[in-house]
Amino acid sequence: MCVLNEPWLHNGKVANVYVLFGTEKYLLDSWEKEIVKAANPSGDQFDVMRLDLQETALDTALDEAETVPFFSDYRTVVVKNAQFLTGAKEKQKQNVERLTEYLLQPAPYAVLVFIIETEKLDERKKVVKRLKERAIVLEAKKPSQTELMRYVGDELNRRGQKMDRSTVERLLFLCHDDWGKLVRELEKLQLYASDGSEIPLEIVNDLVPRTLEDNVFQLSEFLVARRADAALRLVRDLEKQGQELIGLLSLLARQYRNMYLTKQLTEKGYGEKQIASKIGAHPYTVKLAGQASRNFTEAQLAAALTMIADADESMKTGRGDKQIVFDTLVCQLTLV
Repeated sequence: MCVLNEPWLHNGKVANVYVLFGTEKYLLDSWEKEIVKAANPSGDQFDVMRLDLQETALDTALDEAETVPFFSDYRTVVVKNAQFLTGAKEKQKQNVERLTEYLLQPAPYAVLVFIIETEKLDERKKVVKRLKERAIVLEAKKPSQTELMRYVGDELNRRGQKMDRSTVERLLFLCHDDWGKLVRELEKLQLYASDGSEIPLEIVNDLVPRTLEDNVFQLSEFLVARRADAALRLVRDLEKQGQELIGLLSLLARQYRNMYLTKQLTEKGYGEKQIASKIGAHPYTVKLAGQASRNFTEAQLAAALTMIADADESMKTGRGDKQIVFDTLVCQLTLV
């Protein structure tokens, strides 16, 4: 998972043609930067061209690749939005035949890099088959939670810092398992803490921005604690931030549904990971739902879901003022 593994090198050197694809933008961006740096270690951008195939033609990219570099060993051409490598409809038809021929004998002084954010390439296409034979093709997959946990552990060890597992889980949840965001937020936490120190949960909660989903978790925590006043204050704050009550209700319904299903499955002997897989929820979500569900019986959670469904119908059919309906629901849920 670490970009320092240098998977773009071929026998210790840069290759002449690359295809970088996948859904992990942070990894795609990191590979692009490292390839450009390896091809142009001096940092001189004169022999680096960046093109977007939504705005220009593939022929232009190939013309650039065939241009002899002036100040560097390589002419580096980075080509974004290479849709012709996928099954998606192209904005403009590209001269793919010329690329197919170019791949048989690419310019030895060029580093041609195609980048596309997509889950897969269209391997039925001749040009894709030729690229897989002649180029270095790297897939940037979304990292698993285990890989992200390992990444955080490695970065903490590098500076002699510590963070307990539950705090790391909290950090990953707040970052939505987004590697790029995780890198930025972890760096901020590490700069705030001194080397050799432990980064506590309180610091993570204070410094990492809360997501809407996390605010709804807090809302449900207030409801579980029977704190209607705190719950209503949070709702008003979220409204001031532009959140619609119908959207908050939908997220609240999902939270209570997760609590209900987690309680059912826990009592049947399922573990957190099994439950997360079964109900399609994040493992940390299941952990929080499991903790909250201990305060209720299944019958109470079922009753809460009925109240939420009734409120949803009232708000969508216009049977009552949305704010009054939502505030009434909040008060009802604190009495469950």
